[in-house]
Amino acid sequence: MSKRPTPKKRREKSRGRTQYSVYAQKQTRRLTERQQSPYASVAEPKHKEKKALKGITRIKA
Repeated sequence: MSKRPTPKKRREKSRGRTQYSVYAQKQTRRLTERQQSPYASVAEPKHKEKKALKGITRIKA
C-alpha cells in the first residue's frame, strides 16, 4: 500500500480582501512619500470663490 499524501491547506475561493489590503498599503505609502518629498506643495482648494460667497449672509449697502 502506498502512503497517503500530506493534506494541503485549502486556498480560499476569493483573494479579493487580501488584494485590496495590499493595494491600500501601496497607496498610503505612495501618498505619504509624495507628501514628504521636497517638491511637494500645498494644493490650492477647489471652488474657493463659490465657498467664500456662501459665507456672506448680508450685504451692506
